[in-house]
Amino acid sequence: MGKSDDEEARLAALQRYEILDTGPESEFDLITDLLRSIYAVPLAVMSLIDGDRLWVKSVQGGERREVPRCDTFCDVTIRGKKVLQIVDAQSDPRYRDNPYVRGEPGMRSYLGAPLTTPDGYNIGTLCVIDTIPRDYTSVDREVLANLAKLAVIHLELRLQATEDQQTSASTRRAFLSVLRRAMERMRRASQNSTLVTFDLDHLRDINETYGHAFGDVVLATVARTIRNTIRRGDHLGRLGGEEFGIFLEGAAPDVALRVTERLRQAIEDTRFPGHPEARVTASFGIAPCSLHHATAEAWVAAADELVRSAKSAGRNRSEMILDPDREGAGSALRLH
Repeated sequence: MGKSDDEEARLAALQRYEILDTGPESEFDLITDLLRSIYAVPLAVMSLIDGDRLWVKSVQGGERREVPRCDTFCDVTIRGKKVLQIVDAQSDPRYRDNPYVRGEPGMRSYLGAPLTTPDGYNIGTLCVIDTIPRDYTSVDREVLANLAKLAVIHLELRLQATEDQQTSASTRRAFLSVLRRAMERMRRASQNSTLVTFDLDHLRDINETYGHAFGDVVLATVARTIRNTIRRGDHLGRLGGEEFGIFLEGAAPDVALRVTERLRQAIEDTRFPGHPEARVTASFGIAPCSLHHATAEAWVAAADELVRSAKSAGRNRSEMILDPDREGAGSALRLH
């Protein structure tokens, strides 16, 4: 079955769009509104399938919410390549005991098309649901499949607006949005998470020695090294020039320190195409989330202050604030 079996890569493809747990967006609401009108159904949904949940991005005729993916027809849909049609779930032995058939909303018919990314992963569905049996035509299935392709086009356009084209990291604006959502979650759940920012050392010297085109190669290669080293669920953003940020989801300070040292060493060990003799290092600032950080920008500024301290101390090192909840603590742990 090829890519449909690679759940880890499928989830990575979904995470790339950074759309889970975001608010309503008119482009997707327009598509589900069209679905409900075209098919004259009580319920039209755009869903995204995470590791253990189905999360509703857009819905007409119901509420935006999430449910366990295990019992959903959409989970069946993403395991195939074609539109899934269920004419009458109550008379189909495969589906008649499904909790959404036996209980609310009393589903009888279902038509769902996978949202297939350009690299072939099914990350969610567009579907229409009715409480009466419906036998859809081949034209109905084709229209739904085309609207699913349109939804993916909007996802790609959305991604382009939030992705730095040179390094494939999130743009500064998109990265700050990630931090804001994370701060809201952490205030509700008191979860540990850490922001790391870093700045490449002496990139100007690289540009002057090898040319700006090679400097661009260095930026792209370093970003790729970071993406290959961080965990799934962590986020890399380009904050400007040669400055980057990494949000370490759920990472306590001791874990963040180990991860950061691994990243620092990975950058130091990186070799670049065309100039294997070239070397680059980076200086890191590690800022665990604190109630003192009123905004995402303040959180970034706290980490950037540590980066400047690391550079002043000799570069190619990491600094972490020891008491993030005490303003002006001034004490930091410095590692080479």
